[in-house]
Amino acid sequence: MVKKLLHVLFLFTFYAQGQVIYVELGQSISQFDYENSVGGTLNNLQSGTNTFLGLGYKIPLKADKASIIIGGLWSNYSAIGGDTRTDSFFEWDVTYAGLNFGLDYKFARSKEFVFFIKVTTSAEYLLRGTQTVNNQVFGLNGEDEFDNFLVVPRLGIGVQYPLSNTAVLYAQYQYGISFPLVNGNPDDDEKLNIVTHNIGIGITIKLPGCNCSL
Repeated sequence: MVKKLLHVLFLFTFYAQGQVIYVELGQSISQFDYENSVGGTLNNLQSGTNTFLGLGYKIPLKADKASIIIGGLWSNYSAIGGDTRTDSFFEWDVTYAGLNFGLDYKFARSKEFVFFIKVTTSAEYLLRGTQTVNNQVFGLNGEDEFDNFLVVPRLGIGVQYPLSNTAVLYAQYQYGISFPLVNGNPDDDEKLNIVTHNIGIGITIKLPGCNCSL
């Protein structure tokens, strides 16, 4: 499945003309929002800090204030917690990869700095994952709750600074919350959402033949 997603991204990149490419990386602070079938939650879950990597390209729109974003995304998410009443410990650690689609819009400028907002949605597929309960580790690949597409809408803000006529450096923050991961059992009302805070930096490079500004 991941190979098919990357193949689609490669074909779209090959046939598209007049864009800019981007590479970004940073820290992803994730929180697992869990609710069981009777509405109970795990209030003592702590967030985890991991890494994310994104790369792809942008298609500038009219007046170069907005761009369509199409790229790939690789993300780690984790959470850790415990219950002193039952003397239990649990932890999730998962890695997803997928496609990222969205739009950014430049809304303000101050000298060389340009401020933008970004709206994206990613469709991610589980590469690997583990769940630790006390001293036992369970693989999550093949589990219905995780082995489905994870869809994560994100909203963020950032600022960019020119490095040259063909490249800019940017920093950004994005907040996202996934749609509930689907459980394969229709009689089970458990819900699990992943909340993310992505803080990172990136570089955007204008390709030859792109009659656009950064």
